[in-house]
Order: sequence, then structure tokens, then C-alpha cells
Amino acid sequence: MVEILLVDDERDTGRLVKKLLERHGYRVRVATSGDEALELLESGYLPSLILMDVFMPEMSGIEVSRKIKSNPATTRIPLLLFTVMGGIPGIRHLVRESGANGYIAKPFDKELLLRKIRKLLGQTTFA
Repeated sequence: MVEILLVDDERDTGRLVKKLLERHGYRVRVATSGDEALELLESGYLPSLILMDVFMPEMSGIEVSRKIKSNPATTRIPLLLFTVMGGIPGIRHLVRESGANGYIAKPFDKELLLRKIRKLLGQTTFA
């Protein structure tokens, strides 16, 4: 089964996204901070994909993405960032520079999110 690591400090958003993904057949593990996500990955947890908020306290999704993509053990995990700053000039550059595979703006269309996830996972149908 495809497993997604969802990283978001907003618990309500995390719950909603988790429910959406689970309804479409994905197993979802939630981390509420960049540090928690990195600890999971360092302990050997290797999800099929990481979906992470950009703006989190202490360590941004951009910083976490850089760390994940610079680690040989996790560099190949597809990483999709989501942000309320989707329309801000320069966000594409920041996402690309972080090593993330893409981003989606909040609030996001559910079908667009699912399409992006399937594309990153190389899936043509639902999980």
C-alpha cells in the first residue's frame, strides 16, 4: 500500500487532508512539525511520498525539504509542498531550490491534489 507522510502544524488541515487521502486508498502518517518528520525519516521510516506545508514554526517546509533531499537515504522520496503563498512571486524558485518536486496552493482543489500525488507516484489510477 502507498504510504504518505503528511507534515502540517495545523491539526485541522492535517485531519481533513488525511481523511481525503485515506478515502482514496492511501495510508497516511501525520507529523506536526519538520523536526518530527525528520525524526521519523531518520528512524528508518520511508514513505512513498511526503506532502508538507511550507509555513510551520521553528523549521519551514523549505528547510525540511532541503534536509530530506540532501540525505542519500531520502533524496528519492517525492515531495510535494503546499502553501497559502502560492501566488507570491518567487515561490516556484524557492520550491525548486529546496529540492521539492512541486507545490500546490492552499486552499487547494481536492482533485488537483490527488492528480499531483498520482503523477508524482507514477500512478495513472487511484491508489
